[in-house]
Amino acid sequence: MNDYETYAVIKSKIKTLTADMEIVKTRILGEMKMIDAVKLDTAVGKFTITPLKTWTYTQVFNTMKDDLAAKKALEESTGDATFVEKPSLLFTPIKL
Repeated sequence: MNDYETYAVIKSKIKTLTADMEIVKTRILGEMKMIDAVKLDTAVGKFTITPLKTWTYTQVFNTMKDDLAAKKALEESTGDATFVEKPSLLFTPIKL
């Protein structure tokens, strides 16, 4: 197998593994929520539920594509942009 094929196979495996990991992550978040745990130490490391912000911007912002980065920072800093926090999973592996 040449480097191009190897790269393509690895990329495909990453996509599959990422999808599998999302399924397991959802189950872990559900289990941790059921037992009302924000942090959980396990044999393989510590799992922590952390807030993850999802921003929603104004229509005015969406039409200003030329100055997107500056406008985004401005709206976030002034509070014109809004966000929703949702649980996010942080995994810290054990040190070997």
